[in-house]
Amino acid sequence: MKPLVFTLLLGITISVASQQQGKQTLAMLNDSPAGSKIVWFLDAVKAGEVSEESIKKYFSPKLIEKMGADKLLAAFEDIKMNDGTLIMYQADRKNMTEYKMIVKGTKSNEWMEMGFYFEGERPYRIAGFTIDSKEGSFESLQPIYPKSN
Repeated sequence: MKPLVFTLLLGITISVASQQQGKQTLAMLNDSPAGSKIVWFLDAVKAGEVSEESIKKYFSPKLIEKMGADKLLAAFEDIKMNDGTLIMYQADRKNMTEYKMIVKGTKSNEWMEMGFYFEGERPYRIAGFTIDSKEGSFESLQPIYPKSN
């Protein structure tokens, strides 16, 4: 019985360790059900193409009902048109359902703070997001995603 208990505890420890708060690497984001949706969001802005189907897949029904799929689709277009591709320089996991990022737009050349808020249970769809100008110097940070070639 002890080996089974140890195995279960080890599995729980590994799972909790992969969901740690604080600074996040790209690998940590990709391994997290919520964090992987942040990477999808950045890719969707970069591609400039988001479908209503992907809105339904990645955003919570409550947010879609509140804002409307058309406004969410327009938000992607606005970001792409005004800021260009968003380069992520820092990602912080605040808790199970909240992340804050420092990003810079390739077109606007503006530093911004993005907040992502997720449902409290699987599939951890996006329940809200914010984008605000960020004052300060972040030139010492290295891009996390996408990395330049």
